[in-house]
Amino acid sequence: MPRLRTTQTDERETGGAMHFDLKSFWHTENGAITVDWTVLGAAVVGLSLATAAALTGTLDMVISRVDHELRSQQLSDDFVQYTPAHFEQLLSQAAIDTETAQSLFAIANGMMNQDIINALAQGLERMANGTLSKGDQAMLYAIASVAYQRNIVDDHILKAHFGF
Repeated sequence: MPRLRTTQTDERETGGAMHFDLKSFWHTENGAITVDWTVLGAAVVGLSLATAAALTGTLDMVISRVDHELRSQQLSDDFVQYTPAHFEQLLSQAAIDTETAQSLFAIANGMMNQDIINALAQGLERMANGTLSKGDQAMLYAIASVAYQRNIVDDHILKAHFGF
């Protein structure tokens, strides 16, 4: 805070009292930089809050749209083809025919990767419990075949349960 300068005037004019010199106080620049930085700091905080408030709704919308696009898009999986060898065990037992195997494979190939992983986990659990029907087993083989070709499940898991 600037030091106030007082002047002593002639006792005849003021009766010996000191008075405040407003003109010299007004032109004193001591401490003015503190006020400048305070005003500047307040402006930065105010602009930051205004920007955050303005962008909150917009950022939520952009994040939501990006999430939706990423979840709805799937990379091309033209390299994934029906492989009879993956169904060899079921075909040799006459549990299914080739046409059914191809149909089940097409259904499995239309699934998203996370859905395949979830279906495999549930199917392997049911297989371990002995509650997997022959039809569900054929579908599980089709899902495993797609998972193998897309490389979304560790090979040792597929080899242990399905032989490929």
